[in-house]
Amino acid sequence: MSTANWVIVLHFAALWGSVITGLMAGWRLPISNLVTIPLGLLLWAAGFLFNMYVIQRARQEPALHRAEMNRRRYQRIAARTLMNVGVGFAFRSWLTLIVAAILIPFYAAASRSRQRYLEYMRTGMQDDAFPDRTRKG
Repeated sequence: MSTANWVIVLHFAALWGSVITGLMAGWRLPISNLVTIPLGLLLWAAGFLFNMYVIQRARQEPALHRAEMNRRRYQRIAARTLMNVGVGFAFRSWLTLIVAAILIPFYAAASRSRQRYLEYMRTGMQDDAFPDRTRKG
């Protein structure tokens, strides 16, 4: 299974496992449901819409330089994290908020791996490091 698939499985298992564990153990935020559920839904929706915006913009305007590619990577990571925090607030789970923070480095590693793969497919080079660049094929 590729790195991206493992991150998806890790994300799903960690996020929903933390929601279930937090609810069963009673580790809840000391805030009313009247506040946390709308706030959680709002945060999740904001993250989802921001993620869709970044994806749409990437399709319409391809990044021409590395700084723009990095900015979009970090924007997608921020959007996913915002969605995870929204789930944490909606279920009032401390554990889910902690897991949302722990997942950030895994998202970054998967994103770097994907960027290296796309760079390899585009240029035929395995790495940006000079002189250790190896031609494809």
